[in-house]
Amino acid sequence: MKKISVFLVLCLSLGLFAACSKEEEKTYDYTAGDVYDAIKEAYGEDFLPDGDMNEEEYTVTYGLDMDKVEDIKAGITMISFHPDRLLVVKAKEGEGESVEETLKAARDNMVETGMWYPANLAKVNASQVVRNGDYVAFIMLGAVDEREDATEEEAAEFAKEQVQIGVDAFNALFEE
Repeated sequence: MKKISVFLVLCLSLGLFAACSKEEEKTYDYTAGDVYDAIKEAYGEDFLPDGDMNEEEYTVTYGLDMDKVEDIKAGITMISFHPDRLLVVKAKEGEGESVEETLKAARDNMVETGMWYPANLAKVNASQVVRNGDYVAFIMLGAVDEREDATEEEAAEFAKEQVQIGVDAFNALFEE
């Protein structure tokens, strides 16, 4: 009888652990467009991208291997003065980390070698690449800082706060 009781307790414990681990392994069924739209909505009128990127931009500018991409939605401003862009990738299963590293390298290249108007440097430097599982976003967005007397530090802080709006919107999609 004692052996049966121990066996039952063990089985119940294993079942509990299995249920907990399944809960932690959440899967999401967003399209890249769903994620893009949630970030766009968070910015309201301050969302400046008004044109779509094309596959050449994905592969040449960002270095993406399209064989690792399940779905993609990306926008850029058509006015060259604004650096704003949003690229959302739903990577193929298990490729999220690889896509994240590729987009981080593209971001670093833009920061280090890009030709930007001085007024845009703070936003470019504040840009971020974020990932949750196989969803990855490159975020360079936000309101235009119209303060003419802002110091470099103030401009950097403003840009960081603006990019964070997109990061927060992305992360909110994956919260419990």
